[in-house]
Amino acid sequence: MDALGLVRQDHRKLEALLERCEQTDDDSAEERAVLVDQLHTALRHHVEEEETLLYPAFRQPDHDLVARATEQHRMITKLADELAATPPAADAFRPRLRILADQVRRHLDTEDGPLLTALEDLLDDATLLDLGRRLENRRHVVAAQEDLVATTTGFLTRNQPRIRAALAVLATLAAIAVVRRRRRARP
Repeated sequence: MDALGLVRQDHRKLEALLERCEQTDDDSAEERAVLVDQLHTALRHHVEEEETLLYPAFRQPDHDLVARATEQHRMITKLADELAATPPAADAFRPRLRILADQVRRHLDTEDGPLLTALEDLLDDATLLDLGRRLENRRHVVAAQEDLVATTTGFLTRNQPRIRAALAVLATLAAIAVVRRRRRARP
């Protein structure tokens, strides 16, 4: 798939996730927390992908559309961080979610319309396909990294006492080695 198709697909997924977040009941704080975590992660990936791979395709760094979209990214990131730090049962949660959802939708409208149209006019089909392959490759790498972190975190949590003991032994052995080197170094 070309880059524009992937980005539009990503936008639809973000919109669906926003709707799910907005539709959670006040009783399901745990579900809300999971959805907000997913939204926070999805928005972070959205910003990173576009700013790393998509926006550089505009050869003019001061291009007005890119500047506006980048500023929207900053605001969305800030709002998403604030929402993620807000307990789902807090009074501020719903208003923060509403503000974030409005800003994300406004941003997606900006990108879906003029920004992606300008990119489509700027790049040929082969370049769009290449950019799409790069986006897909990046998504595979990010997914693998997240899987590794999840696996490692689970391993570390389960084996924390053993790991602490092993680190203590290693620290002791390192200290003994330093003392022995110092003794050998004395004339």
